[in-house]
Amino acid sequence: MVRPPTPAKRPYAPRMAPAERREQLLDAALEIINRDGVAAVSVDAVAKAAGVTRPVVYGQFTDADHLLRALLEREGERAQAQMAATLPGDLNGADPVEVFTGVARGYYDAVVTAPGRWRAILLPVDGTPPAVRKYKERSDALIREQFARAVRWFLRDAADAAADVDVELLIRLLLAALEEGGRLVLDDPDHYPPERLTAMARFLVETLLHRYPSTARRPPAASAPGRDGSPRRASRSAST
Repeated sequence: MVRPPTPAKRPYAPRMAPAERREQLLDAALEIINRDGVAAVSVDAVAKAAGVTRPVVYGQFTDADHLLRALLEREGERAQAQMAATLPGDLNGADPVEVFTGVARGYYDAVVTAPGRWRAILLPVDGTPPAVRKYKERSDALIREQFARAVRWFLRDAADAAADVDVELLIRLLLAALEEGGRLVLDDPDHYPPERLTAMARFLVETLLHRYPSTARRPPAASAPGRDGSPRRASRSAST
C-alpha cells in the first residue's frame, strides 16, 4: 500500500530577541503600507511578509491597530530626529525667512531620503484606523503648537500683527502646504523636486513677513523658544 506523501512542515522562523523581532515585524508592516496601502496591513499579512506564524506576531502586538500605532510612533520619532537638525538651537537674532526656509528644505530632503517612512506618516488621516488616527491627530497638534510658538516669537514686535494674524489658522495652512508638498515629492520627484517646493515655501513666508518689517533679523532678545518650543534664555555673550 502506497502511503500518501507527508506534508512538508513549515520551516520555523529563526529565533530573535524580542526587540529584534519587533523591529522585523514593524519593517514588514512598513513595506506592506508602501506596496499596498495601510488597509492591507493585518496580522496575517505581516506574518507572511516576515516569514513567521501568526502567534509570533501576537507575541509582540495585540492586533493590527496596535502594530500600526507602534509603527507610527517609531517612524514619527525617526522623522523628528531627521527634522531636528534643520532647526536652530536658539531663535535669538535669527532671520525668520531663513529659519522657515531651512525647515522646509530639511523636511523635503528628509522625505526624499526616507520615502517609505514619510509615506506612512503622510497617509490621509481618513484612511487610517480610528486608534491610529487619534494618535496622528495628537502628534499633529503638538507640531502645530511648536510652530505657533515660533511664529508668535517672530511677530512679537509687530504691533498690528496680533490683530491681523490668526496664528492658529496660519499654522494649519502652512503645515498643510508642507505636507502636500511632501506628497508631491513622493509621487513625482522629477516634477516636484525639493528645490522647487522649497522655493515656494520661501515665497509664502516672505510674502507673509513682508507686511511686518519688524520681523527682520534683530539683535538677540531676552529669551526665545528653543527647538522644542520652550523658552530659552539668551547666552551671556548675546546679552552683553
